[in-house]
Amino acid sequence: MKRILLLTFILLVCIPVAAMAEFWASKNSNKYHYPSCRSAQRIKPANLIKFKTAQEAINAGYVSCKVCRPPSK
Repeated sequence: MKRILLLTFILLVCIPVAAMAEFWASKNSNKYHYPSCRSAQRIKPANLIKFKTAQEAINAGYVSCKVCRPPSK
């Protein structure tokens, strides 16, 4: 029963949240982050770049942050 509840939670909550995520990067870095990442919080507004998907960030030449671990594919 616990396994079914966990799978239901993942399907209904986690996956839609990840699909709607936004990603931040800095013009001065090659990393992209979840907006809640402590590294993303330090990006100055003048240097902030926002991506709607992780794939957009990857296509722009950014790599995923090793701290907050956004999707890398």
